Amino acid sequence: MGPAYGAGVRSRRQAVAMIAVCCTAGAVFAGQRVMTTVGHRLIAGDALAANYSGALAVVLSAIGLVGVANLLRIPVATSHVVVGAVTGLGLYYGTVNLPLVTTVVLWWIVTPLASLTASYAAGRLLHARLVQAFGGFRSEAGAGRALVWAITISGCWMAFAAGSNSLAKAMGPAVGAGVLGPGNAAVLGGLSMALGALLLGGRVISTVGKEITSICPVCAIVVQIISASIVFTASRFGMPVSLAEIVTCSVIGFSCAANGVKGTAGNRHVRRIMLLWPAAPVTAGLLAFGLQAAFR
Repeated sequence: MGPAYGAGVRSRRQAVAMIAVCCTAGAVFAGQRVMTTVGHRLIAGDALAANYSGALAVVLSAIGLVGVANLLRIPVATSHVVVGAVTGLGLYYGTVNLPLVTTVVLWWIVTPLASLTASYAAGRLLHARLVQAFGGFRSEAGAGRALVWAITISGCWMAFAAGSNSLAKAMGPAVGAGVLGPGNAAVLGGLSMALGALLLGGRVISTVGKEITSICPVCAIVVQIISASIVFTASRFGMPVSLAEIVTCSVIGFSCAANGVKGTAGNRHVRRIMLLWPAAPVTAGLLAFGLQAAFR
């Protein structure tokens, strides 16, 4: 919800309400494949179901890293953290599905690049035309209402896509361990995601929405549509991708179009994000490996 917040058309409470409903719907109707990938396919032999301590090691590793990232105001990739932790557990048991892990990593590379490229092209070719189209309304109030509705619908699409992927991969270890069924996991995860956004999401929303580049309402709409469409496509293939990476790269793409590549690359928030993203899966894997060794 960073782009909508940055554009000033959604408050945090409104964002939380949208997250609770749409994320849950996305997980229920489109999250099964991602839950299966994270809970069953990354580790051969259903090691999660056979070892509750392994599922706990994965969850604790992910919670710790994401919590630190929130305190540092870094939109860390949840997919990196969860998949890295599950892979670390698989390495401990010697049952990791390396071909699938390689495929997931390739999706991690391709999807943010696609988001950045599409947003850069939209910023260069479509932004002015879209602004002109909204400016064609007879009154300023009419244009404002159209913008609010457009960003609300695109925000719902974003939240639905987040549920189909981010929520699904977060609940994947619990589903893989047999603690929760997919339906119950989707509902519980949706409510938990809304609570997390309310209590802890403000710092990351501020980083993405205001400190990389200024976001106008039209840009926010395009960012949400592009990012959500890429995430939902990955969900249909069962690939746990990074919503944080895809949204942030979309914002960076618009910043490159508006401020130039050199100016954007010099942004300290962009530099810090790019340096710390690759470290997340490695750190999560090491934490899960170490925790499981300690539990055993």
